[in-house]
Amino acid sequence: MKSRRAFHLALALVAAVFLTSSSASPAGPTFLVRRCDESIAGPRVTCGSVAVPENRAAPGGRAISINVVVIHPAKAATRPPMYHLEGGPGVGATPIAPFFAGPGAAYGESREIVLIDQRGTAGSAPLHCPGEQRPVWADEFDPAVVDTCRRALEQHADLTQYSTENAAADVDDVRAALGHQQIDISGLSYGTELAQAYMKRFASRVHAAMLVGFVPLDLRQPLFHANNAQRVLDLLFYECARDMACNQKYPRLRDEWTAVLHRFDAGAVKVTANGKTIELRRGPFGELVRNMLGAASGQRSIPSLIHAAAGGDLTVFVSTDAGASARVAEGLYLSVVCSEAQPRIPDDIAPFTSGTFLGSYRVDQERAACAHWPRHPVAGSFYDPPSDSGIPMLVLSGSMDHVATPDWGWEFCRTMKRCTFASIPEMGHGPFDLDRWTEGECFDRVAVEFLSGAAQPDLSCIRRMRPPAFK
Repeated sequence: MKSRRAFHLALALVAAVFLTSSSASPAGPTFLVRRCDESIAGPRVTCGSVAVPENRAAPGGRAISINVVVIHPAKAATRPPMYHLEGGPGVGATPIAPFFAGPGAAYGESREIVLIDQRGTAGSAPLHCPGEQRPVWADEFDPAVVDTCRRALEQHADLTQYSTENAAADVDDVRAALGHQQIDISGLSYGTELAQAYMKRFASRVHAAMLVGFVPLDLRQPLFHANNAQRVLDLLFYECARDMACNQKYPRLRDEWTAVLHRFDAGAVKVTANGKTIELRRGPFGELVRNMLGAASGQRSIPSLIHAAAGGDLTVFVSTDAGASARVAEGLYLSVVCSEAQPRIPDDIAPFTSGTFLGSYRVDQERAACAHWPRHPVAGSFYDPPSDSGIPMLVLSGSMDHVATPDWGWEFCRTMKRCTFASIPEMGHGPFDLDRWTEGECFDRVAVEFLSGAAQPDLSCIRRMRPPAFK
């Protein structure tokens, strides 16, 4: 199906709308219909919100509105509705409504599609840091910026209440407000964590679950970022070496990469891009490269970028948005990660980061950012995976996933009796660019077949999927 990548990249351009209400409905969750934004309006699209308590231990206190978009089927619904949970944490789900209403309409031929902006994202009381979005060459989490962000957000939000478990309860309030008895869940990246949290608490309400870019509840983000990114980069060098055209263009790719990294040995490198001279440091440069590894189309541009950088031209890394990640609600990201992941990261991280191009940079950045960020208490049981309750599951992983290795998805799936696992060769962290692939539509075909009730979807087309060519 076409244009999936465009809709995901459009997340970086979506304006956040802060929706609040004075109190939660005492009669239970209620879906309040509102007019849809022009970007997602259509005859089969309904937009609205569900008020939930910000602090679920104090239901009479401040309420927040959970932004919801429902895409109705053209025909009578014969399947349970599909609830799509996005990644990050910090990325809203409703901005991808145009995909499901258009190119991805097959998902909703016989069901409603429900898109929920997780609390703290997009249209659900978003926790965006004030000011402009940081440049791609800046630190991921500048301490002064993080402190300013925290103080600004605390003026209108209790940052200890923006947790995965509260978000799972919000999903069930939306389900109740819409009158759905059972739902299918589609989770992407962090959305697979949220899906697991929901299944642990509300298993009887889940009909089936599709988990893409699977990450476990005990992930300890971003401890494994450096090692997983290095794994994908090494595989990329191997794939280039065995590809005749790529190998002819870049026969010394590994040596060129080493030379590029050595340029930072003496400190920051001055780079002129778009008429502006900036100082590019090793840490942010590593993050730029890591972000380019998210999808096959980005991965396969890296050899040409390395070759240019080895020749002295680093502008290619900072003059385009190739290394820019989708915009997330930074406050929501930190509220989740600082509470649920950072406390479980060991003091000695060298075994997880040494020998990688990213090194300890990302862990150090987030450790400093979390030092003064409010935290919510997390019970040890939170990190346990869901028990096998017989829910049919499909777990799809990319062999070139720079965030979540396929091993994680396979390990989870093997403990479930009704779980099908498939690793898609050359795919990155998700199906972001399959419109550029040969037989890229296979992914959606498999997903739709599973969600239509197939106990064992036909996976044969995966063998025919081919990523874009190296540049």
